[in-house]
Amino acid sequence: MGEEVGGRLRRLRAERGLTQRELAEPHYTAAYVSSVETGARTPSGDAVRHFATRLGMDTGELLGVTSPRDDVRLDLDIAAAAADFLAGNGSAPKMRRLARRAEEIGRDRQAGLAWLWLARFARGDTQPRLVAAAETALAADIPSYRGLAAALRANVLVGRGEPHHAMHLLRTALDASLDRHPHPVLLLTLHAYLADGQLRLGETVQAAHHAGEALRLARGDEEFLAELAENQRRLAEAYLDEGRVADAVAAVSALHDLLHERALRPVLARCLFARALVRRADDLEGALADLRASRAAAPDHAVTLELADVCREFGRLDDAAGLLSEAAEAIPADSPLSASLVFQQGSLALARGDLEAAEAGFAHAIDVAALRDARGVLAASIDKAGELLRDQGRFEEAADLLRRGLLLLGAEEDVSQ
Repeated sequence: MGEEVGGRLRRLRAERGLTQRELAEPHYTAAYVSSVETGARTPSGDAVRHFATRLGMDTGELLGVTSPRDDVRLDLDIAAAAADFLAGNGSAPKMRRLARRAEEIGRDRQAGLAWLWLARFARGDTQPRLVAAAETALAADIPSYRGLAAALRANVLVGRGEPHHAMHLLRTALDASLDRHPHPVLLLTLHAYLADGQLRLGETVQAAHHAGEALRLARGDEEFLAELAENQRRLAEAYLDEGRVADAVAAVSALHDLLHERALRPVLARCLFARALVRRADDLEGALADLRASRAAAPDHAVTLELADVCREFGRLDDAAGLLSEAAEAIPADSPLSASLVFQQGSLALARGDLEAAEAGFAHAIDVAALRDARGVLAASIDKAGELLRDQGRFEEAADLLRRGLLLLGAEEDVSQ
């Protein structure tokens, strides 16, 4: 046992950046710590308690022996680190230590959840490795936790340029969940990621369907979920203090569900956007509400532009102008959204009756859309500019514009004849 504890002590001390002297003081010596770490001596009970206190953990964790109470405490520690992530405080080193601690004591589920939180907030090449670590840890766990890993795996696939593969993975996970394990947070997660992925693929109707399902399952906004999560944390702590471990287990499980739902906030904002795109056809007020909620939850340039367009349709031209002004400052000139921005500026000028500015805006939108290969905006700009010219009786100019537009859209050269 001395050698096993010694190796664990050495690793934990190194992870925390402590020297042997710092770990030993004030009751022991560096030489004593060295002898424990090499396995030459077995630490006394007092020494184990001292080392655990200095390392910021329970003695059971240091010894590699845990109880149900210890498991709840580990879950609460992971939840605290997750809350730090959600608050933007950045707790990756802490969460990584928790993942390794869980692995050390054979708690695969907690390890997998910790790796999932790290993967959720990772960027670049680090994310696939963390997702793989979570998948390995959760391989034998209940389907709801494996499904959360599948959602992040789909996110990795989208980043690699494999969105269709990602959608297949999510649909398979959703079908399996609906068939046998309809866990609410898992269903919410899978529907939300499917909506986001299909929106990126331009499959707006399908995206809106999954978005509606996700939003139906969501329990509230960020502030409400944060309040519920804090209440669950306090409840779990109270149950633990009272020795009601089974109740504490249930409370901490509910806490983790709430934290995972809070982490979906940016994806749920995309769900609101997807639903708004479809609602515009017959429920403009509903679309306006969805767009405003989406923008409040997670600012996005595409949402801002769509919101400006809906405001214009409602005749709220000053609101539309303010949104477009904000977008103009934020959207880079080389962004594909720059074509939509210029087109909407032309549309706003037309709504205000400034025909000269509208004509210039649509002409500029045609040039930018052709440069950015934004074919939808290009076609809309040609249509609006042509309509504007025809309304002024400038039929030859309208015909020339149409011929130019067709060429830009890929028509054969002889169309100009």
